Amino acid sequence: MQTNRRDFVKKLSVAALGTGLIATGATAATGIVTNVNFISRPKLPKVDVSSSRVIKETVGLRPFRKTGPRIEKQDLGNKTIVHNYGHGGSGWSLSWGTSLIASELVDQTQEKKIAVIGCGVIGLTTAITLQQKGYEVVIYTKDSYPNITSAMATWTWSPTSRLILPQHVTPEFASMYQKACTHSYRTFQRLLGINQVVEWMDNYSIHTGEEQRADYSNELMSKLETPSFIYPKGVPLHRRENPFKFDNVSKNPTTIFNIPAYLKMMKSDFLIAGGKMEIKNFKTPEDIDALPQKCVVNCTGLGSQEIFGDNDLMPVSGQLCFLIPQPELTYRANMGGVYFIPRKDGIMIGGNGIDNNWDITPDPIVKEQYLSGVEEMMKRLRS
Repeated sequence: MQTNRRDFVKKLSVAALGTGLIATGATAATGIVTNVNFISRPKLPKVDVSSSRVIKETVGLRPFRKTGPRIEKQDLGNKTIVHNYGHGGSGWSLSWGTSLIASELVDQTQEKKIAVIGCGVIGLTTAITLQQKGYEVVIYTKDSYPNITSAMATWTWSPTSRLILPQHVTPEFASMYQKACTHSYRTFQRLLGINQVVEWMDNYSIHTGEEQRADYSNELMSKLETPSFIYPKGVPLHRRENPFKFDNVSKNPTTIFNIPAYLKMMKSDFLIAGGKMEIKNFKTPEDIDALPQKCVVNCTGLGSQEIFGDNDLMPVSGQLCFLIPQPELTYRANMGGVYFIPRKDGIMIGGNGIDNNWDITPDPIVKEQYLSGVEEMMKRLRS
């Protein structure tokens, strides 16, 4: 019986080594393995990459200001204007936070009836934040979902994406950013589990030396001091953990968002709470002066260039390509400036940004570069 027991323990130990178990301790007398750690390489499903599976192509325009978002109060004739625009590629991520800060400026006016101009993500979060404080809010907009720029965003958690040029970061801006970032992050976590509008997902970064804008991002993040629990850094993967046939791969958890469901949910929440929405186009400050409300929150994004003459604003175009959805995909990945993100409305592929470009026509060359980039990632995905 003792011999059989020893044979069993021996076979168990050999089997453990063969299946990826690593022993961290054993008793000398019996050889029984203790404190066993499991290290297993995840088996990730592949993206089905093909031009025939492309269902949609879009080009969105990010409202970028070199000096960062404009969140300030301005007296304009008989009106008080509170500006909340110019977030670059960080508008979705910082929306709830900058809306809170804008609402605090509205609090200083003593007005109770507020006009919000713009129905993108910033306009909606601003309007809802004001409603929660007891204000009577009307949104004036030239269009609504799906015909808005916010509907063409990537919308993954990216609070430092084309937010501000690093040389323009001041202590005051860094303090504002940290407040906005923290409030937004906590608000999004409270939305987890509601209609799948917010989800956590593993992100794999494949480092090939071709990463774009890395110096800008690293410098900006160091100046803004984003807390690590809000913006988790990638952890390098050892070979047993690495699902790709690339030597340098890291993984970090990140938050993604289901834009169609989220925008429709916010619009419905605003209207159900008693908010009103009117279609109206603004081209000059005089158009705003004609509104009945004495306090107006400007959330027009790039429209502020025309209405308020903000020449610090410029569009940064971003092209996206969508493949037929694959529900089995539960991770995202990026390599060489190209990323893919599985969403409910399709597998979104993107990565480019062209400064000061107003053209919203998709470029077929960019689409092919996207597809080739994801195809290369899939070729090197371990089966």
